[in-house]
Amino acid sequence: MSEPTDRFMIEIGSGTVVHIIDMDADQGGRNSRFSFGIGGPGEMMCSHGNRHPRPQHVPVSEFLADLDIDKDGFKGDAPDEICSYCWSNAREAVGTERNQAGDDISERIGTVGYRLRWKQKGRARDEWYDIVVGPETTMAELDRLVCRFSTLDDFHLRMYGLEDEYLDSSLNVIPDHQYEKAGDRSYTRASEMTIADVAKRATLWDGDRLSMIYDFGTPSHYYCIVKEVYEPAEVDEVLERDDVITSTDTAAIVREKRQ
Repeated sequence: MSEPTDRFMIEIGSGTVVHIIDMDADQGGRNSRFSFGIGGPGEMMCSHGNRHPRPQHVPVSEFLADLDIDKDGFKGDAPDEICSYCWSNAREAVGTERNQAGDDISERIGTVGYRLRWKQKGRARDEWYDIVVGPETTMAELDRLVCRFSTLDDFHLRMYGLEDEYLDSSLNVIPDHQYEKAGDRSYTRASEMTIADVAKRATLWDGDRLSMIYDFGTPSHYYCIVKEVYEPAEVDEVLERDDVITSTDTAAIVREKRQ
């Protein structure tokens, strides 16, 4: 299965909203619910628009970034600029393929590593960092790397969670020194939870999301998207590369963008 950013493209043409094209639809003889006779490769994800005879295609992620729309994958409602039917059908298509691969995925969760793209909410286009982690990487190691590229320090109270709603779906993981000060045994020390533990709890895979909230009185937070899944041997190869920016024993920052 192609990553959504490779598979789905925005077709720039006429109309009040743009439409989404499934670039995989022509591959492997796969049939689509929607059939159109003109336009470029792939098929439109709805029956409410027309293909442009000379289309210009851009990745969905690039289109959203150009408009400064902070979305990952097809979660939530469609942006005003994109056809809501296309958005809904693309989300359904991604979910279907993921469910079809579910048995294999469920067996591998907890045994694989990930490339996590970390961003600060509100500055997603300006700055991001890719951190590769192994299943044995502790949340304490990840915390050290996240704080390596941020302005956070030990005086900022922070907690790791799932998705955006950290109060409702939190992992309740906090740095060890803050755990001691909190005195609340419902929290978990960052050194006592591994990526494998998080992955099993969240069924973590491509396109999923983690977040880190700091200074709880504000909405400011960092979040990451799972950009790639690695076998443990691949993680080891990454950690041994010369271009690693900084690392711990089992994790490393491997790419960054700063503006």
